Amino acid sequence: MSGSLARQTGSAMFWKGFQLGGVQLIFLARTLILARMLLPEDFGLLAISLIAVDFLLSVTNLGMIPALVQHLGPDEKQYNVAWSVGLTRSIVISAAVFLAAPLIASLFSEPRAAMLIRVMALRPLLDAAASIKVAELTRNLRFRTLTFLYLPEALANTVVSIALVPWFGVWALVAGTLAGPLIYVVMSYVMAPHRPRLVLDAEAARSLIRFGRWIFLMSLIAVSGSSVLQMVISRELGATELGLYYLAAKLAFIPAEISSEVIGAVAFPLYSRLQTEARQVARVFRSIFTVGAALQFPVCALMIALAPSLVAHVLGERWANTVLLIQVLALVNVVGMFGDTVAPLLKGLGQPYKLVFVEVVQSVLLIGLIWSLTGRFGVLGAPLAWLIAVGSSQALSALFIRQILPEPFNGLGRSLATIVAVCGLGGIVAWFLATSITGLPGFVVAAAVGALFIAGALYVLDRTFAFGWVRDVGLAFPQVAALTGQGTVEL
Repeated sequence: MSGSLARQTGSAMFWKGFQLGGVQLIFLARTLILARMLLPEDFGLLAISLIAVDFLLSVTNLGMIPALVQHLGPDEKQYNVAWSVGLTRSIVISAAVFLAAPLIASLFSEPRAAMLIRVMALRPLLDAAASIKVAELTRNLRFRTLTFLYLPEALANTVVSIALVPWFGVWALVAGTLAGPLIYVVMSYVMAPHRPRLVLDAEAARSLIRFGRWIFLMSLIAVSGSSVLQMVISRELGATELGLYYLAAKLAFIPAEISSEVIGAVAFPLYSRLQTEARQVARVFRSIFTVGAALQFPVCALMIALAPSLVAHVLGERWANTVLLIQVLALVNVVGMFGDTVAPLLKGLGQPYKLVFVEVVQSVLLIGLIWSLTGRFGVLGAPLAWLIAVGSSQALSALFIRQILPEPFNGLGRSLATIVAVCGLGGIVAWFLATSITGLPGFVVAAAVGALFIAGALYVLDRTFAFGWVRDVGLAFPQVAALTGQGTVEL
């Protein structure tokens, strides 16, 4: 990979990480504040209204945006066709959700959610109205610009939700969920100017759908498993238990969401450019996987160790039953990180159909396990089902990588084992401090010391045994490399 592309990729990954880190911090603050102001059942009702819309969005996702990114040279007509198809699709979805709201609410045994679902039906229209040229920003790795597109959306969502919740309760969450996309629409035309035209051209659409159909199938299968899981919780255990799971998942999956989005958004277009250079792709894969592990595993370890303190001193007593949920779901992050790293590689190399097989295995296991595990363990059965399903699907991902790349795992075993061991020790240190120092100060001190311990230990071990972690972080984040004296690393 050329030096200019390495620097461009590193800058893109830095800005994507900055963007997602900022967005997730905003949403974390929003979640923690609202958790103190609302009941678990309020979060359960919101989850039901979101599930209905997200499910239909996923089952009708033709993969137009990824297809534009993966395309070697999309023209103006193809952008307009993609925008037109998306708008048409959103109109159909919004109408279907609005009309089927009572039926959807009955599936979850929660009639109170019907009106929430009908109002949330506006969201697909807002999503589709945005500038299609945002895909061009992604394709060209212009994540600095995208940062100033997504942060205002998150701020609008958070400010509106928190400001209105004293007067409108759960409806404030709905208002915030719609306010964010509205700001995104406005900002998208500022950051990615485009004059959309309604163009319905079958041939141009087919050229995009040939790639996008696999994204469609993958989305359909993935959202089916997640939706069934939450429907089972609501029907069998009630909206309150669904709210507990929803909040725990929101908190526990923050590291995975940041990692997978950063890796996916930057690695997908990068792999698309390197499609014919297998050994270069293998080196990039190993570097990105190492960076993901070095950054995500420590956060998950601290989350597992500090979940009791987080719930007791930040969320409050009403969320006491989320401790084990958060801990098991954080472990799911660790197990599933490999698959998150593989996904953009398969898409970038033009083989998204292999991801469909992975999602089939994972979703079939998830759906098959959720009924029995929730019946036996209650709401804890949901994260246990995730753990088994995600863990089982990783073997299939590893098989595909071995078929595609030469020596994809060369040197990774010793490195990953060391990272896991250091993170485990850091988690023990954090847990000891959290139990020794009472109250919120103990939680803050434990989190800070645990993070510093892990970061320091990884740095010293890297310097001593030349694992290459700092080098790989320098490749992904050249701004950080400059602080450590590593400079820009080229593959």
